[in-house]
Amino acid sequence: MINAGLEKEMKDQFVSVAERLFKEGKKAEAAPLYRYVIDHETDNHDPTCILCHYRLFQCLVGVSSEGNREALGNFEPYYTLLPEDFCLDAILLMANVCYSLSDWKKVERYGDELHTLAKNVYHKLINEKNVNNLQTERHLVVYYGHGLRIKGFILSMQGRYEEAKKYVAEYSDLGWFEFLDETGKKEVEKFRTWGRGNMLILELNTGNSSVLPEFMEYLEENPDIVLQGLLAAVESANKFNFSVDELLDKFCEKLPPLNADVTYINGTQLFHFWYEKSKYSFRRNYKIGGIDELLYALYLAHKMKYYAGFEKCASLYQKHGDYATEQQKWKYKHIVEGVFDL
Repeated sequence: MINAGLEKEMKDQFVSVAERLFKEGKKAEAAPLYRYVIDHETDNHDPTCILCHYRLFQCLVGVSSEGNREALGNFEPYYTLLPEDFCLDAILLMANVCYSLSDWKKVERYGDELHTLAKNVYHKLINEKNVNNLQTERHLVVYYGHGLRIKGFILSMQGRYEEAKKYVAEYSDLGWFEFLDETGKKEVEKFRTWGRGNMLILELNTGNSSVLPEFMEYLEENPDIVLQGLLAAVESANKFNFSVDELLDKFCEKLPPLNADVTYINGTQLFHFWYEKSKYSFRRNYKIGGIDELLYALYLAHKMKYYAGFEKCASLYQKHGDYATEQQKWKYKHIVEGVFDL
Protein backbone atom coordinates (compact mmCIF):
# COMPACT_ATOMS: atom_id res chain seq x y z
CA MET A 1 0.00 0.00 0.00
CA ILE A 2 2.85 2.36 0.83
CA ASN A 3 4.51 1.68 -2.54
CA ALA A 4 1.21 2.22 -4.36
CA GLY A 5 0.80 5.51 -2.51
CA LEU A 6 4.28 6.60 -3.47
CA GLU A 7 3.63 5.69 -7.09
CA LYS A 8 0.44 7.73 -7.14
CA GLU A 9 2.19 10.66 -5.49
CA MET A 10 5.01 10.51 -8.02
CA LYS A 11 2.53 10.24 -10.90
CA ASP A 12 0.59 13.25 -9.63
CA GLN A 13 3.82 15.24 -9.35
CA PHE A 14 4.84 14.37 -12.93
CA VAL A 15 1.41 15.35 -14.24
CA SER A 16 1.38 18.58 -12.23
CA VAL A 17 4.74 19.66 -13.65
CA ALA A 18 3.77 18.57 -17.16
CA GLU A 19 0.50 20.54 -17.00
CA ARG A 20 2.36 23.66 -15.87
CA LEU A 21 4.83 23.33 -18.73
CA PHE A 22 2.02 22.63 -21.21
CA LYS A 23 0.09 25.74 -20.17
CA GLU A 24 3.28 27.80 -20.51
CA GLY A 25 3.56 26.59 -24.11
CA LYS A 26 6.60 24.39 -23.39
CA LYS A 27 5.22 21.32 -25.12
CA ALA A 28 8.59 19.79 -25.97
CA GLU A 29 9.50 19.81 -22.27
CA ALA A 30 6.10 18.50 -21.17
CA ALA A 31 5.91 15.60 -23.63
CA PRO A 32 8.48 13.29 -21.91
CA LEU A 33 6.65 13.69 -18.61
CA TYR A 34 3.31 12.70 -20.11
CA ARG A 35 4.98 9.77 -21.87
CA TYR A 36 6.57 8.64 -18.59
CA VAL A 37 3.17 8.50 -16.88
CA ILE A 38 1.67 6.57 -19.82
CA ASP A 39 4.53 4.07 -19.88
CA HIS A 40 4.30 3.40 -16.14
CA GLU A 41 0.50 3.18 -15.83
CA THR A 42 -0.94 -0.34 -15.95
CA ASP A 43 -4.59 0.80 -16.08
CA ASN A 44 -5.21 2.26 -19.56
CA HIS A 45 -8.64 3.48 -18.39
CA ASP A 46 -7.19 5.53 -15.55
CA PRO A 47 -8.52 9.11 -16.03
CA THR A 48 -5.10 10.68 -15.43
CA CYS A 49 -3.52 8.33 -17.97
CA ILE A 50 -6.21 9.20 -20.53
CA LEU A 51 -5.50 12.91 -19.99
CA CYS A 52 -1.78 12.23 -20.54
CA HIS A 53 -2.54 10.47 -23.84
CA TYR A 54 -4.48 13.54 -24.96
CA ARG A 55 -1.84 16.02 -23.84
CA LEU A 56 0.91 13.99 -25.51
CA PHE A 57 -1.10 14.06 -28.75
CA GLN A 58 -1.40 17.84 -28.47
CA CYS A 59 2.34 18.11 -27.83
CA LEU A 60 3.37 15.95 -30.77
CA VAL A 61 1.15 17.42 -33.51
CA GLY A 62 3.29 19.55 -35.82
CA VAL A 63 4.11 20.06 -39.51
CA SER A 64 5.48 16.56 -40.16
CA SER A 65 2.93 14.34 -41.91
CA GLU A 66 4.47 11.12 -40.63
CA GLY A 67 4.78 12.49 -37.11
CA ASN A 68 1.15 13.57 -37.15
CA ARG A 69 0.04 10.20 -38.48
CA GLU A 70 1.90 8.38 -35.72
CA ALA A 71 0.63 10.71 -33.00
CA LEU A 72 -2.95 10.31 -34.24
CA GLY A 73 -2.70 6.52 -34.40
CA ASN A 74 -1.38 6.34 -30.84
CA PHE A 75 -4.14 8.58 -29.49
CA GLU A 76 -7.21 7.31 -31.37
CA PRO A 77 -7.96 4.36 -29.05
CA TYR A 78 -8.37 6.73 -26.09
CA TYR A 79 -10.26 9.85 -27.18
CA THR A 80 -13.73 8.45 -26.46
CA LEU A 81 -12.69 7.93 -22.82
CA LEU A 82 -12.17 11.66 -22.28
CA PRO A 83 -14.78 13.81 -20.54
CA GLU A 84 -17.18 15.37 -23.05
CA ASP A 85 -15.66 18.85 -22.94
CA PHE A 86 -12.12 17.56 -23.49
CA CYS A 87 -13.47 15.24 -26.17
CA LEU A 88 -14.83 18.18 -28.17
CA ASP A 89 -11.36 19.72 -28.35
CA ALA A 90 -9.76 16.36 -29.10
CA ILE A 91 -12.10 15.55 -32.00
CA LEU A 92 -11.63 18.99 -33.55
CA LEU A 93 -7.85 18.57 -33.41
CA MET A 94 -8.10 15.03 -34.81
CA ALA A 95 -10.23 16.29 -37.72
CA ASN A 96 -7.64 18.99 -38.45
CA VAL A 97 -4.80 16.46 -38.38
CA CYS A 98 -6.71 14.16 -40.73
CA TYR A 99 -7.26 17.14 -43.04
CA SER A 100 -3.50 17.74 -43.13
CA LEU A 101 -3.05 14.04 -44.03
CA SER A 102 -5.74 14.19 -46.76
CA ASP A 103 -7.56 11.36 -44.99
CA TRP A 104 -10.99 12.50 -46.08
CA LYS A 105 -12.92 9.52 -44.71
CA LYS A 106 -11.65 10.26 -41.23
CA VAL A 107 -12.21 13.99 -41.68
CA GLU A 108 -15.85 13.24 -42.43
CA ARG A 109 -16.11 10.78 -39.56
CA TYR A 110 -14.69 13.18 -36.99
CA GLY A 111 -16.71 16.08 -38.40
CA ASP A 112 -19.91 14.09 -37.91
CA GLU A 113 -18.82 13.05 -34.40
CA LEU A 114 -17.95 16.64 -33.53
CA HIS A 115 -21.33 17.98 -34.60
CA THR A 116 -23.24 15.17 -32.85
CA LEU A 117 -21.33 15.60 -29.59
CA ALA A 118 -21.60 19.40 -29.68
CA LYS A 119 -25.35 19.13 -30.28
CA ASN A 120 -25.74 16.68 -27.38
CA VAL A 121 -23.72 18.87 -25.02
CA TYR A 122 -25.74 21.91 -26.12
CA HIS A 123 -29.09 20.24 -25.39
CA LYS A 124 -27.78 19.01 -22.05
CA LEU A 125 -26.77 22.57 -21.13
CA ILE A 126 -30.17 23.88 -22.24
CA ASN A 127 -31.78 21.52 -19.72
CA GLU A 128 -29.28 22.17 -16.93
CA LYS A 129 -28.96 25.94 -17.53
CA ASN A 130 -25.34 25.73 -16.38
CA VAL A 131 -22.82 26.52 -19.08
CA ASN A 132 -20.10 27.53 -16.62
CA ASN A 133 -19.14 23.92 -15.91
CA LEU A 134 -18.03 23.41 -19.52
CA GLN A 135 -14.22 23.38 -19.68
CA THR A 136 -13.60 23.55 -23.41
CA GLU A 137 -10.76 25.55 -24.92
CA ARG A 138 -13.23 27.50 -27.07
CA HIS A 139 -16.88 28.48 -27.02
CA LEU A 140 -19.33 25.62 -27.60
CA VAL A 141 -20.62 27.26 -30.78
CA VAL A 142 -17.17 26.69 -32.34
CA TYR A 143 -17.51 22.91 -32.18
CA TYR A 144 -21.11 23.00 -33.36
CA GLY A 145 -20.21 25.21 -36.31
CA HIS A 146 -17.06 23.35 -37.28
CA GLY A 147 -18.97 20.07 -37.42
CA LEU A 148 -21.25 21.64 -40.03
CA ARG A 149 -18.32 23.30 -41.80
CA ILE A 150 -16.46 20.00 -42.15
CA LYS A 151 -19.59 18.31 -43.54
CA GLY A 152 -20.01 21.06 -46.11
CA PHE A 153 -16.35 20.75 -47.09
CA ILE A 154 -16.57 16.97 -47.57
CA LEU A 155 -19.75 17.25 -49.66
CA SER A 156 -18.02 19.87 -51.79
CA MET A 157 -15.05 17.54 -52.33
CA GLN A 158 -17.50 14.86 -53.46
CA GLY A 159 -18.98 17.26 -56.00
CA ARG A 160 -22.29 17.44 -54.13
CA TYR A 161 -22.39 21.22 -54.24
CA GLU A 162 -26.10 21.81 -53.71
CA GLU A 163 -26.05 19.63 -50.59
CA ALA A 164 -22.94 21.44 -49.39
CA LYS A 165 -24.71 24.79 -49.70
CA LYS A 166 -27.30 23.67 -47.13
CA TYR A 167 -24.58 23.10 -44.52
CA VAL A 168 -22.82 26.35 -45.41
CA ALA A 169 -26.12 28.21 -45.00
CA GLU A 170 -26.64 26.53 -41.60
CA TYR A 171 -23.29 27.50 -40.09
CA SER A 172 -23.54 30.96 -41.64
CA ASP A 173 -26.52 31.70 -39.37
CA LEU A 174 -25.78 30.61 -35.79
CA GLY A 175 -27.14 33.71 -34.08
CA TRP A 176 -29.91 31.61 -32.50
CA PHE A 177 -27.35 29.75 -30.37
CA GLU A 178 -27.94 30.28 -26.64
CA PHE A 179 -25.19 31.11 -24.14
CA LEU A 180 -23.58 33.58 -26.56
CA ASP A 181 -21.31 35.92 -24.64
CA GLU A 182 -19.09 38.43 -26.47
CA THR A 183 -16.64 35.68 -27.39
CA GLY A 184 -19.45 33.50 -28.72
CA LYS A 185 -20.86 36.36 -30.80
CA LYS A 186 -17.44 36.91 -32.38
CA GLU A 187 -17.26 33.22 -33.26
CA VAL A 188 -20.72 33.38 -34.85
CA GLU A 189 -19.51 36.32 -36.95
CA LYS A 190 -16.48 34.27 -38.05
CA PHE A 191 -18.76 31.49 -39.28
CA ARG A 192 -20.89 34.04 -41.11
CA THR A 193 -17.78 35.39 -42.83
CA TRP A 194 -16.51 31.92 -43.71
CA GLY A 195 -19.96 31.01 -45.01
CA ARG A 196 -20.02 33.94 -47.41
CA GLY A 197 -16.62 32.96 -48.78
CA ASN A 198 -17.49 29.29 -49.06
CA MET A 199 -20.69 30.06 -50.93
CA LEU A 200 -18.58 31.95 -53.47
CA ILE A 201 -16.15 29.03 -53.64
CA LEU A 202 -19.06 26.67 -54.31
CA GLU A 203 -20.01 28.89 -57.25
CA LEU A 204 -16.43 28.70 -58.55
CA ASN A 205 -16.53 24.93 -58.07
CA THR A 206 -19.40 24.76 -60.55
CA GLY A 207 -17.48 26.86 -63.08
CA ASN A 208 -19.23 30.15 -62.36
CA SER A 209 -16.29 32.52 -62.90
CA SER A 210 -18.63 35.54 -62.86
CA VAL A 211 -18.27 35.66 -59.04
CA LEU A 212 -14.51 36.36 -59.27
CA PRO A 213 -14.84 40.15 -58.77
CA GLU A 214 -16.94 39.59 -55.63
CA PHE A 215 -14.51 36.91 -54.48
CA MET A 216 -11.57 39.30 -54.88
CA GLU A 217 -13.44 41.87 -52.82
CA TYR A 218 -14.08 39.20 -50.18
CA LEU A 219 -10.39 38.27 -49.96
CA GLU A 220 -9.47 41.95 -49.71
CA GLU A 221 -11.77 42.23 -46.68
CA ASN A 222 -10.54 38.96 -45.13
CA PRO A 223 -6.75 38.71 -45.63
CA ASP A 224 -6.42 35.93 -43.04
CA ILE A 225 -8.03 33.43 -45.43
CA VAL A 226 -6.23 34.48 -48.63
CA LEU A 227 -4.38 31.15 -48.83
CA GLN A 228 -7.57 29.09 -48.61
CA GLY A 229 -9.25 31.36 -51.16
CA LEU A 230 -6.40 31.29 -53.67
CA LEU A 231 -6.21 27.50 -53.45
CA ALA A 232 -9.94 27.15 -54.16
CA ALA A 233 -9.76 29.63 -57.05
CA VAL A 234 -6.79 28.03 -58.82
CA GLU A 235 -8.25 24.52 -58.39
CA SER A 236 -11.48 25.69 -60.05
CA ALA A 237 -9.55 27.50 -62.79
CA ASN A 238 -7.65 24.29 -63.57
CA LYS A 239 -10.85 22.27 -63.60
CA PHE A 240 -12.91 24.62 -65.79
CA ASN A 241 -10.11 26.28 -67.78
CA PHE A 242 -10.79 29.92 -66.90
CA SER A 243 -8.33 32.68 -65.99
CA VAL A 244 -7.59 33.84 -62.45
CA ASP A 245 -4.53 35.89 -63.42
CA GLU A 246 -5.84 39.12 -61.92
CA LEU A 247 -6.65 37.45 -58.61
CA LEU A 248 -3.26 35.71 -58.45
CA ASP A 249 -1.35 38.88 -59.36
CA LYS A 250 -3.10 40.74 -56.56
CA PHE A 251 -2.91 38.22 -53.73
CA CYS A 252 0.04 35.84 -54.27
CA GLU A 253 2.43 38.31 -52.65
CA LYS A 254 0.36 38.07 -49.44
CA LEU A 255 1.09 34.36 -49.01
CA PRO A 256 3.52 33.29 -46.27
CA PRO A 257 7.09 32.76 -47.52
CA LEU A 258 8.28 29.19 -47.94
CA ASN A 259 10.67 29.36 -44.98
CA ALA A 260 8.01 30.76 -42.63
CA ASP A 261 6.86 28.80 -39.62
CA VAL A 262 3.40 27.49 -40.50
CA THR A 263 0.86 25.21 -38.88
CA TYR A 264 0.32 21.76 -40.32
CA ILE A 265 -2.92 22.94 -41.95
CA ASN A 266 -1.41 26.07 -43.50
CA GLY A 267 1.62 24.10 -44.62
CA THR A 268 -0.61 21.55 -46.34
CA GLN A 269 -2.69 24.25 -48.01
CA LEU A 270 0.46 26.08 -49.11
CA PHE A 271 1.80 22.90 -50.69
CA HIS A 272 -1.45 22.26 -52.55
CA PHE A 273 -1.63 25.88 -53.72
CA TRP A 274 1.85 25.87 -55.28
CA TYR A 275 1.24 22.47 -56.82
CA GLU A 276 -2.06 23.63 -58.38
CA LYS A 277 -0.49 26.97 -59.35
CA SER A 278 2.27 25.13 -61.23
CA LYS A 279 -0.36 23.11 -63.14
CA TYR A 280 -2.14 26.40 -63.92
CA SER A 281 1.09 27.93 -65.23
CA PHE A 282 1.92 24.88 -67.36
CA ARG A 283 -1.58 24.95 -68.84
CA ARG A 284 -1.10 28.62 -69.79
CA ASN A 285 2.35 27.83 -71.23
CA TYR A 286 4.31 29.64 -68.49
CA LYS A 287 6.86 26.83 -68.33
CA ILE A 288 9.71 28.45 -66.38
CA GLY A 289 7.36 30.02 -63.83
CA GLY A 290 5.50 26.73 -63.49
CA ILE A 291 8.71 24.86 -62.71
CA ASP A 292 9.63 27.45 -60.06
CA GLU A 293 6.22 26.95 -58.45
CA LEU A 294 6.56 23.18 -58.65
CA LEU A 295 9.92 23.47 -56.86
CA TYR A 296 8.19 25.49 -54.12
CA ALA A 297 5.67 22.66 -53.68
CA LEU A 298 8.42 20.02 -53.77
CA TYR A 299 10.38 21.89 -51.10
CA LEU A 300 7.32 22.13 -48.84
CA ALA A 301 6.53 18.44 -49.30
CA HIS A 302 10.10 17.59 -48.32
CA LYS A 303 9.97 19.96 -45.34
CA MET A 304 6.73 18.40 -44.07
CA LYS A 305 7.77 14.84 -44.94
CA TYR A 306 4.64 14.72 -47.08
CA TYR A 307 5.71 11.76 -49.21
CA ALA A 308 2.57 11.43 -51.32
CA GLY A 309 2.85 15.12 -52.25
CA PHE A 310 6.56 14.72 -52.94
CA GLU A 311 5.83 11.89 -55.40
CA LYS A 312 3.13 13.98 -57.14
CA CYS A 313 5.62 16.82 -57.63
CA ALA A 314 8.36 14.51 -58.91
CA SER A 315 5.91 12.95 -61.39
CA LEU A 316 4.79 16.37 -62.69
CA TYR A 317 8.42 17.52 -62.95
CA GLN A 318 9.22 14.57 -65.19
CA LYS A 319 6.57 15.80 -67.64
CA HIS A 320 7.94 19.34 -67.81
CA GLY A 321 11.57 19.01 -66.72
CA ASP A 322 12.90 19.44 -70.26
CA TYR A 323 11.94 23.13 -70.01
CA ALA A 324 13.87 23.67 -66.78
CA THR A 325 16.87 25.98 -66.70
CA GLU A 326 20.19 24.64 -65.45
CA GLN A 327 19.64 26.43 -62.16
CA GLN A 328 16.18 24.87 -61.78
CA LYS A 329 17.61 21.42 -62.53
CA TRP A 330 20.25 22.04 -59.86
CA LYS A 331 17.58 23.07 -57.33
CA TYR A 332 15.45 20.03 -58.15
CA LYS A 333 18.39 17.66 -57.71
CA HIS A 334 19.35 19.16 -54.36
CA ILE A 335 15.81 19.26 -52.97
CA VAL A 336 15.36 15.60 -53.88
CA GLU A 337 18.65 14.80 -52.16
CA GLY A 338 17.53 16.79 -49.11
CA VAL A 339 20.52 19.15 -49.04
CA PHE A 340 19.03 22.38 -50.37
CA ASP A 341 16.66 25.01 -49.01
CA LEU A 342 14.96 27.44 -51.37
